[in-house]
Amino acid sequence: MRLKLFILAAAVFSVTTMQAQEEKKQFNLNAADGIVYYDLETNQPVAKTNKAWDISFSKTAIQLNSAEGKVEAQLVSGTNFDKLTKAPTTGFKKDSAGSSAIQSGSGNGWYSYNMEDHTIQPIADRVIVVKTTEGKIVKLAITSYYKDQKDFNPGGYYNFKYSFIK
Repeated sequence: MRLKLFILAAAVFSVTTMQAQEEKKQFNLNAADGIVYYDLETNQPVAKTNKAWDISFSKTAIQLNSAEGKVEAQLVSGTNFDKLTKAPTTGFKKDSAGSSAIQSGSGNGWYSYNMEDHTIQPIADRVIVVKTTEGKIVKLAITSYYKDQKDFNPGGYYNFKYSFIK
């Protein structure tokens, strides 16, 4: 009986762990023409009136639903998406009237601007870690800023991947 319970518990743990690390992807989220509000739990853009939105995108700016949803985030530098398996215990910030938790500007946040060819490129060793409206932790990496993930295509089309972590 104990062996059966142990096997069952191990199977449940294994499935839960796999679900927690399941990678989700978003392609060509158009934030070039206005603000797009996104619910990480459902992996869908939503209306601003939907209070479950976690993160918004507008051109190169990223904002959080800190006022209504109590969302917090931070930019983790020096690691890549795959190697980040646990959330930081400190350093989370909320957006406020005067500042964003995820800074904007070349080299300050998630991207760098190449002055020679005028492209915006995600910085490879920067991961955005978000505490969602539901209280879950998400790691998110922007993979491209261009439509169909091709440089010199129209910009403002977010392509990113994310997964829930502990």
